[in-house]
Amino acid sequence: MATTFDSELRKAFQELQVKVIDTTQKVKIAEAQIDQLKRANQHATLTDQELSTLQEDTKTYESIGRMFVLQPISDVRTTISARVKANEEKIKNIEANKDYLQKSVKSHEDSIREMLMHRK
Repeated sequence: MATTFDSELRKAFQELQVKVIDTTQKVKIAEAQIDQLKRANQHATLTDQELSTLQEDTKTYESIGRMFVLQPISDVRTTISARVKANEEKIKNIEANKDYLQKSVKSHEDSIREMLMHRK
């Protein structure tokens, strides 16, 4: 009876441990994505600041894949601001998911502690 209980407890403990590790990795991936999006926003903001110092009749080119297309400065700045807004929305979504994952990790860790307390 005790050995089956111990083996079931060990199996449940290992499953929770795997869940904690998996969820922790997902949190780290979310943090990396957030950092990358923040860097992209910073780059876009700096580019927009530089474009704001140019005259309206200055030739500007926008990158589209491997190609550069001649665009008015106003269109380039509009595209940059849209990109920044989209990135900020992605950051909000990723942070919400990250918070959920962190709560999940805490819940799994609490479950592991509870199992160990019942074991004693």
